[in-house]
This record gives sequence, structure tokens and C-alpha cells, in this order.
Amino acid sequence: MDFSNKNVAFYIRGRTIRTIAKQQGAIAQFAKTHNISQGRMEIFEDHCDSDEARPELFRLIENAERFDAVVMYSYHPLHIDIEKYQLLENALTVNGLEISLIHS
Repeated sequence: MDFSNKNVAFYIRGRTIRTIAKQQGAIAQFAKTHNISQGRMEIFEDHCDSDEARPELFRLIENAERFDAVVMYSYHPLHIDIEKYQLLENALTVNGLEISLIHS
């Protein structure tokens, strides 16, 4: 997929600085590799445990029309099983978003 002319949302979730930093590094490399300019990307970060609310994820979903694609490190940091991830993916793709996982 060509991301160079797309508005891209990145979603990160984690409790520890290490988890967040790992995802931030992967996203920075992804943006560089795919020539995504700073002006065309927005990062949504939820600093929370797996059982806590994720306000940034819901903000991303509510603003889905602003983006062409959503990129996440993988569904594992979401701490949801594959079936729940597929429901989330379906909710986003209904709004016309393409979903990319850096590590599946």
C-alpha cells in the first residue's frame, strides 16, 4: 500500500514506558520507510492497563473520516483476542479506513 499521500492514524496502547517506546520506534520507522509526512499523520496513545478504558482509541474511531488508514504495531498491545480485533477492524473499515499491522 502506498501511504505517501494518505492521512494516517497510528494507534499505540501500553502501560509501561518500554511498551510505548517499542511501538513508537516501530511507528517512526514505518513512517520513514513509507514516506509519510508529519503533516499527514496523527498518533493516538492510550497509556493504560489492558482492562482500562481506551479514550484515544474511541477518539480515533469517532474521527475516522479524517483518515485514509490506521496503522498499529499489532493487535497484541490492544490485549484483545483475534476475534475482538476483527470486530474492531470491521468497525474501522466500515468507515473506509484501511488497517495495517506492522507486526501481525
